Formats: sequence, C-alpha cells, structure tokens
Amino acid sequence: MKEIGRKIWEEPAVAIGLLVSIALLVGALLTDSDFDWETIVAILAPFLSGLGIRPFVKPTAKIEEENKQAAANALKTP
Repeated sequence: MKEIGRKIWEEPAVAIGLLVSIALLVGALLTDSDFDWETIVAILAPFLSGLGIRPFVKPTAKIEEENKQAAANALKTP
C-alpha cells in the first residue's frame, strides 16, 4: 500500500488514473448503476492502467540524458 501511495504522489499517470477512477465511481453512484463486474472493471481500469503502464514509459528528460551520455561515449572512443 505504501508503494502505491508513493507512485500516486510521484507519477502523474497514476495520479490521473486515480482521479478518473474516482470520477467514474461518483458518476456510477449518482446514476444508480448496477455494480456488476463490468462496472467495477470500468471504474478501476484507468487507475490500474496508470499503475501498469509506467514501467514501460521513460520520461523525456531521462531519454535526453541517455542520448547525451551515449554521444559523449561515442566521442571518447576512437
């Protein structure tokens, strides 16, 4: 649980997914939807996808730093 809290605080994709899931939950409660498995999956999907996608996406700053490091290493080797 502590790890999920850290991800929510540090990673925008997870925080946005949580906010969208909360909005979907509020919408489902206000419209008196039947809470079957499809509704629950639809509500949790944005948050779970935010948690799952982050390991596969690199921040632009990290990619630029890796490119600079690779270029510097390429210049050093003959």
